[in-house]
Amino acid sequence: MTQHPALVRSRTGVLVADALGGLVLLLAVVVLGPAIGSGDADARSGAFAALVASGSVMAAAVAVRRLHPGWALALAWASTLLHMLAGLDAGLTQLGILVVLASAAHYGSPRVLRLSGVSVLVGAVVALAYLLLIDSWLVRIFASSSLLPSWLPVGVIAALVSLVLAVPWLLGLLARTMRLGREGRQRAAEAEAEARRSRELAELQSSRTQLTRDVHDIVGHSLAVIVAQAESVRFRDETDLAAVRSAVATIAETARRALGDVRQVLESTDAAVQAPSAQTVDLDRLVDEVAGSRPGITVARHGSGGDPSGEAIVPLYRATQELLTNALRHGDPLAPLSIGVERSTTVFAVEIENGVPTAAATGPTPAREGTGIAGARARLAAVGGTLDISHGDTRFRARASVPTGEGSS
Repeated sequence: MTQHPALVRSRTGVLVADALGGLVLLLAVVVLGPAIGSGDADARSGAFAALVASGSVMAAAVAVRRLHPGWALALAWASTLLHMLAGLDAGLTQLGILVVLASAAHYGSPRVLRLSGVSVLVGAVVALAYLLLIDSWLVRIFASSSLLPSWLPVGVIAALVSLVLAVPWLLGLLARTMRLGREGRQRAAEAEAEARRSRELAELQSSRTQLTRDVHDIVGHSLAVIVAQAESVRFRDETDLAAVRSAVATIAETARRALGDVRQVLESTDAAVQAPSAQTVDLDRLVDEVAGSRPGITVARHGSGGDPSGEAIVPLYRATQELLTNALRHGDPLAPLSIGVERSTTVFAVEIENGVPTAAATGPTPAREGTGIAGARARLAAVGGTLDISHGDTRFRARASVPTGEGSS
C-alpha cells in the first residue's frame, strides 16, 4: 500500500501537527483529568503520577499515529494497561484511543489494519470487564435507576463501549477506501496517459520510417532510371537525334516527377497514408517507363483481372519501384531484363527477372537484401501480400503480389 500523499510531501509537518495534538491531549489530562472520570487521582500522588504517565504514553501514540500507525497502536495499548494497573477510571486519556484507531485504519499497513480491527473487539471486552470490576462512574450512571432491569446497564455499557471504539475505526476504514479508490483512478489515468504517449511515439516513429522508405524508393528509382537512360544514349545511333532527344526528355521528366513526389511526401501530414495515394500511383506507367529506359527490357502482361484495392496498390507500387531500381542498379546491363504483370481474379503480381553480374555470382548483393527489400516485404505483408526472391549464379528473380479481393466474394 502506498503512503498517503500528505505523508510523502511533508513528514516533518505531519509529525509536528500530530505532536501538537498529543501535547494538547496531555495538557487536558493533567489539568482536567483529576476532575473528569479519574476519581480521587488528585488526592493520591501515586494515582496522579500514573495518570500523567498514562497520558504521556497516549500523547506519544497520538504524535506518531499517522507516520507510524503500528507503533501508535502499541503505545495506546501500553497507556491503557498503565491506566488499568493504576486502577484509574475512564477519562480524557481514552480519547486518544479513538484517534489512534481511526489513524491505524486509515494510514496503517494491511497488517496494522487487521490488528486495529482485532483491538476494537478485544478492547470492547476488556473495557467492559474493567469498568464493571472497578464500579466505574459509567456503570453507576446507568445503574442508578431502579426502573431498569439489573442486566440492562451492562448491556447498554457494552453497546456504548463497542460503538465508541468501532465508529472511529470504521470512519478510518472508510477514509482509507476512498483514498485507495482515488489513487487507483489516478494510477489508471497515468497509465492511460503513458499508453497514449507511447502510441503517439510509435505512430511518429512509424511515420518517420514510412517517410524514409518513400523518399528512398522515389529517389533511388528515379536515379536508376536516369542513369539507365543516360547510359542508353551510348548504344544509340549517333545520327538518331530523335532517340537521343527522347532519352533526354525522359531524364528530365523523371527528375521533375521525382521532385514532385518527394515534395508531396514531405508536405504530407501523414506520410504513411497520404504519400502517395491510390489515385496518384500508376503501376503500368512505372513499368513502361523502365521498359523504355534501355534496350533489352521486355514486358509481358497476363490476365484480365481488376486492380487491387487502394489500400493494397500503394505497397505493390512501392515494392515494384524498389525491385526495378535494384534490377537497374545491380543487374547485368548486358543481360535481358524481363517484367511480368499478372492480373487474375485473386492476385495482382509483378515479377522481375534480371541477369546477375559475374562479380556477384557468389551471392546476393547487400542492396538486394538491405533495408529496401525489407521495407518492401513489410509493406506487402501489411496488406496480405508477399515478396518472393530467388537467385542463382546468373539470374535473379523477384515476385511481389497482393490480393485483389475479387476471388473472396
